[in-house]
Amino acid sequence: MRKLTLLTIGFIILLAILIPQFIFVVDETKVAIVTRFGNIEAEIDSPGPYIKMPFIDTVTQYEKRLLIFDAPPDSLLTKDKKRLIIDVYARGRIVDPRTFRERLGDEQTAIDRAVAILSSELRTEVASRDQVDIITTQRDQMMDKVLVAVKPKLSEFGLTIDDVRVKRVDYPDEIAESVYSRMKAERQRIANRERAEGAEIDAQVRSDADRKATIIIASATRDSSILAGCGEAESTAIFAEALNKDPEFYTFQRSLESFKEILDEDTTVVLPLEGFGGLFEQVRSGVESATEITSSNDSVQISNSLGAKCSEVSAAWTLASELNIDQPELEFVSISSKNWPDRTLGCVAGAKSEDDGVEGFEVVFTYAENNYSVRTNQYGSIVKTEGSCE
Repeated sequence: MRKLTLLTIGFIILLAILIPQFIFVVDETKVAIVTRFGNIEAEIDSPGPYIKMPFIDTVTQYEKRLLIFDAPPDSLLTKDKKRLIIDVYARGRIVDPRTFRERLGDEQTAIDRAVAILSSELRTEVASRDQVDIITTQRDQMMDKVLVAVKPKLSEFGLTIDDVRVKRVDYPDEIAESVYSRMKAERQRIANRERAEGAEIDAQVRSDADRKATIIIASATRDSSILAGCGEAESTAIFAEALNKDPEFYTFQRSLESFKEILDEDTTVVLPLEGFGGLFEQVRSGVESATEITSSNDSVQISNSLGAKCSEVSAAWTLASELNIDQPELEFVSISSKNWPDRTLGCVAGAKSEDDGVEGFEVVFTYAENNYSVRTNQYGSIVKTEGSCE
């Protein structure tokens, strides 16, 4: 029993040794070359198991897939006698296994040969171009020419090249530092120039803003004084108009006020009974003379020129507020007297009409090449823009 077991084990070992000598398997990603005494007997590119002569035939399998031919980084001299560190690689495959076997033998030898040819052609192309062109615009064109030059040379070894690509292009270490220093200095120069230009613009903007603010404040101060005068003038005119409607009552009121001032608590007046009436008449006569209201333009009515100025100023500020701009940006065009039908200055249809109308003005301004019409009453206390009339 023990002898049978030993025989079985021996047979299994023998099969394990002999089977690989009779049978081999070709992978789908490989192509196989069968040689006998150094001569190629068969080329097999279909996957599956195959039989060979034991101890006589030798099977070598090569990759069908792409091979990477990675050249080491190299310092190359350009046409303008400047150096560049260029790192490239190529991608190709074995297209003629018989030639590949006869000329190169194995894949590592093929890679070494392809890298040598690739580096030689790259050196030739780099030497025909300026450094700046290689870095900027001619890199792809250079690689295309290297590919064209490498293809026929590698085809002699049963290889084909699909493309040649650049990993990186750098300056040598001794040059890179000086280039970076120049770049840094240039960036610093540009930054300093932009800072200076920014400071100049900032100063100009601040100056313009201060000047604009000064103009606006001056205009506001001037116009506020004008509008205050306009308000007082309008108040006087309204008061005068009210007095003219009942002058006897006004005179009587002023007489009473005069007696109040003359006859205070500490004043004693002794008059004959018949003289008291005369005193009253004298005081009343004096009050009438002192408070007489005439209809002349020199007493209470605001002059037409002052009314126009009031209207212009009030219209300008109202329109500037509506347009959301500064008042000095408006340019005055014209002003004309108007008699509006009602206190809405004709902006509201069906508004109650005034018997004599409402005296006022129409003021025209221009801004951004557009004209704007503004309606006012005589004193500028009522203002209607085109927007408020719509």
